[in-house]
Amino acid sequence: MLRGDFNFAKLTTLMVINMLLLISAKSIAVETVTNETFDAFIAKAEKLKDINTNEAFEFITQQNSIVSSLSIENQLTFYNLSAEIHVELAKYKKCKEITTYALKLARGLSSPSITTSELLYSRGYSFESLGDYDAAREDYLNGLEIADSLNNKKIMAIGLVNIGALDYLIEKFDRSLIMFNDALTIAQKIKDDELSGFINSEIGVLYSLINQSDKSLAFYQKAYEYYQKAGKINYAYNTLSNIASNHLVNQRYEQAIGIYEEIISNIKNIGNNELIAGVYSGMAWAHIKKADKDPEASYQYMLIASQYIEQAEQVDIPIGHALDKGYLFMELGRYEEALENMHIATEYYKNYQGEEQKMVNTLARLNLLFLKAETYYKIENYKEAYLAQDEYITFALSLPEKSNVDETEDIRMRYESEQADLHNKILEQEKSVQSLLLSDAKKNSDNRQILIISFALIALILAWILVKIIRGQRQLLTATRTDSLTRVANRRRLIELGERIFEQSVNDNLMFSLLIIDVDDFKKINDQCGHKIGDNVLKQISLLGQNLMRADDLFGRFGGEEFVVLLPNTTKQQAVEIAERIRLSICQYRWSYSKLEKVTLSIGVAHLSIGEHQTFDELVKEADQLLYQAKHQGKNKVCVND
Repeated sequence: MLRGDFNFAKLTTLMVINMLLLISAKSIAVETVTNETFDAFIAKAEKLKDINTNEAFEFITQQNSIVSSLSIENQLTFYNLSAEIHVELAKYKKCKEITTYALKLARGLSSPSITTSELLYSRGYSFESLGDYDAAREDYLNGLEIADSLNNKKIMAIGLVNIGALDYLIEKFDRSLIMFNDALTIAQKIKDDELSGFINSEIGVLYSLINQSDKSLAFYQKAYEYYQKAGKINYAYNTLSNIASNHLVNQRYEQAIGIYEEIISNIKNIGNNELIAGVYSGMAWAHIKKADKDPEASYQYMLIASQYIEQAEQVDIPIGHALDKGYLFMELGRYEEALENMHIATEYYKNYQGEEQKMVNTLARLNLLFLKAETYYKIENYKEAYLAQDEYITFALSLPEKSNVDETEDIRMRYESEQADLHNKILEQEKSVQSLLLSDAKKNSDNRQILIISFALIALILAWILVKIIRGQRQLLTATRTDSLTRVANRRRLIELGERIFEQSVNDNLMFSLLIIDVDDFKKINDQCGHKIGDNVLKQISLLGQNLMRADDLFGRFGGEEFVVLLPNTTKQQAVEIAERIRLSICQYRWSYSKLEKVTLSIGVAHLSIGEHQTFDELVKEADQLLYQAKHQGKNKVCVND
């Protein structure tokens, strides 16, 4: 069993559906299968599964009535293939039923077989898709144990990837990287194209999750090549959709559309409705974001995607699609429909319980709260918009100390450091071997001279490794404190220092002021000028803001188009003056872009009042309320409490 496609770059898992709409499968003649003809039957079914899952499903289900007449080994093989086909069709509940029955049947075998391991993987994937992660992990581990005991390298590698993918779903990226690396080592040894495609595809997903889109695309392209070589056409389509999603996220809209159109032209051969739904959803976004926008086409594509969502079994799909539609309708200016989908997503979220809540990750909840605030703001319900924004900030500040971006960057650097260390060890071993050969060739040389040279080499190697470690530690420290786009202090660093300054100010009765800055109409800048110019605007604001800071002040990016300034030992009046200097500096700045004449800022100023503010969080909330006041008063303003 190889797992299906995931579209994490769009913040939601790709949509999964029970039955394929709008196609008609070819009629296949019924052939009664016996133990003697079974191998030929399975070979034909496997081939069909690779190129047309719907035909494979029809072909194999025609034999359901005669399965019990086959040997136990053949029955298990039949049920295993049937389970894999049901996974491809996103029929997870039925797959769980088939595999559970087959695994009971497998107890009649004198010893476990590889087929038992594969059945456990298929059932594990069904559990995973239905939201039961604990049951999925148990099946994956049991399947891996059987494969290990039978020394089947390929099935062992598939088990490692399944466990690694389960880890990245719960944001345990470091464990996921380890699993994938171990699986890749096996794949490189046995030279199996299908397995190599599978692993490269999952590594591509992982790199997309830790915001390394270039690396993600490279792994997707490798996976596509491997699947093509292996003749796994349906898996190749999955990988194509991931490549298209990568183009979409990186604003290569025409390239994304071209790939999506290729997949759509082959829909009759595709039984994976999650893939089809994701393609139509991607087409909707590409048509609203490309240079020559086509809002009507975008709307129609999203409606088609919704048709494929109606019978979804995967637990996180309803909220994912509702959020997707909500954001698109807001982009289209259809605010009432955006509001409707926001309510739908909220209701879905309330209904998630226990294990199901693990499928709705932190990012999805943040997106729900942000959509809520934006939608209410667009329809001028400012009270609800404020409450939603306050809930968003409260939840964001309640998250662990490391933000998601910092954590993933930390993990990526640590993993690459481990790989570099491994490479260095290999080089060191090679040098040791070369030294031994040299010693052999010159065994009549002076021993003391050899020792001196050896120690010198070892000292140089150790010194080089020490330099690399120190440099890596410095890079890691910088990465965990600095925003990757603007190179100013990031959210984590601002909160860390803000809490420290707050505590010191309270204990020593010192003054402390704080600014929250928001770029006015930033979405409009992105829409009219493009995201690249939008990014450049954020960079320039950061540069100008930093230049206006005093020695002890800290200017940082809090997230999106929002910045925070920490002003220790600063009176309220001084803080207002600094805020006005920042506002005027940006307002009067002459931009070199034809479509951008002026950028303005709204700023909220909060000043520590000992006894009134109990925590740094309360000071941030006050500044944020004043920021909203500045927005409501017409923007391009500085607001402070009297």
